[in-house]
Amino acid sequence: MTRRFRAQGLRVFLEENHELPLVDLVIRIEGGSLSDPERLAGLTRVMGRLYRRGTRRMNGAAVDAQVAALGGRLAVTIGREALTLHGSVLARNVEPFVALVAELLRAPAFRGRDLARAKRRIKANLAALADDDHGLASRHLRGLVFGEHPYGRPLGGTHDSIGRITRADLIAHHERSWRAAHIRLGAAGAIDEASLRTLLARHFADVPRGRYVAPRAGAPKRTRGRRLLIVHKPDRTQTQLGVGTLGIKATDSLYFPFYVADTAFGGMFSARLMQAIRAERGWSYSAYSVVGAARQRELWRMWTHPSVERARDCLALQLELLEEWVEGGLRAEEVRRAKRYLIGSRCFDEDTAYRRLDLAMSVAALGQGKAHLGGYRKAIAEVDRAAASEAVRRRLRPWDLGIVAVGDATRLADALGSLPGIVQTRVVPFDARL
Repeated sequence: MTRRFRAQGLRVFLEENHELPLVDLVIRIEGGSLSDPERLAGLTRVMGRLYRRGTRRMNGAAVDAQVAALGGRLAVTIGREALTLHGSVLARNVEPFVALVAELLRAPAFRGRDLARAKRRIKANLAALADDDHGLASRHLRGLVFGEHPYGRPLGGTHDSIGRITRADLIAHHERSWRAAHIRLGAAGAIDEASLRTLLARHFADVPRGRYVAPRAGAPKRTRGRRLLIVHKPDRTQTQLGVGTLGIKATDSLYFPFYVADTAFGGMFSARLMQAIRAERGWSYSAYSVVGAARQRELWRMWTHPSVERARDCLALQLELLEEWVEGGLRAEEVRRAKRYLIGSRCFDEDTAYRRLDLAMSVAALGQGKAHLGGYRKAIAEVDRAAASEAVRRRLRPWDLGIVAVGDATRLADALGSLPGIVQTRVVPFDARL
């Protein structure tokens, strides 16, 4: 079981396991892309890249060489609510590895040439996104559902916002972020609490204190009606269809019933959505729904990728299935299958010390309770058909949707725009929002 304690002002998590001589290290800095100023979207993404490029004492090549010499790995990921460093190292080398990671975070160089290189690479990634139809659909769907809310901003920024970022912006952002109150630190594997406390006292004692300043992200507002956005890519024979609306907060009392209901509707191969669209009609290779988890209501979405010829039929059926699900609920057998699947697959979230650590840290960051850890199986098992159906009725509005189609607008706009409830149809070029 993951232990929690405080050390050097940090919230610390430890999942001890000595079966292998390895230690995993996770440092989660709260804020993520939500902490980016609107005109500097992507600032946290750039900062995360430059953490990896060294300090005033050593450059990026020296960092890479030292990580390799220690038998370690080190990566940085950016999310909407946190920037996270993930490292793993041979247990015998954990001391110099922790020292290295602490130095990278304490005194990043933010060299001008490294900043210029990072900006070029991020812009190249954005340019490549123009060829990723699913990525484009996801990016536009989030913007369509959330509008000006911070959850709607592109996670990694745009060409314009990335271009505006300066070294002074990075230094100021780092100083705001690198505070003990903002940090959750976790270790998993062959390390005990006494050893971890000693490492933190040696290498994290100088982390600035102060109160946690949460990013401003109030409750998102639902927009009325079904709004359709066509991302125009001429001559496409296939489409990417994304349908989304506000889902559920991670701390909502209806979370588990809603989660079970979503799984029954579109979260497994035997789910209603997959069976109707792929198994029975063959209109799309995959058809699924996903419910996000965040401190505010995250995006609930469903995806398909039919041919242009089948796009209208496929979307019409998706909307019909959604209405039936929300208004008519679920069948008892659907709920039983979903619960068996969720309980049976839970082992994959808990089968290693690192995964148990990651789960515990995520639950804590989202403000969820013990039911999401040791009580998960019991909470899922207690969901019945009535509770699952009621959760969907109370949280989803099938007539208030954002709908994004990536494909040839000349063949899609009129066909999709004539579906019931569409109050707005817009067409944008494929490189919009990049």
